[in-house]
Amino acid sequence: MDEWDLPQWKKEVESLKYQLAYKREMSSKTIPEFVKWIEDGIPEDPFLNP
Repeated sequence: MDEWDLPQWKKEVESLKYQLAYKREMSSKTIPEFVKWIEDGIPEDPFLNP
């Protein structure tokens, strides 16, 4: 990083605060749910079952 001025640092701090406050889901939970959703939709998929 080059030298930053005060407005750049303030913007960076605000961005980090936003990211910290954002609720995240654990990928170990969401990936299996996503795979199940895909598998459940295969029978109705018009591209896989013309």
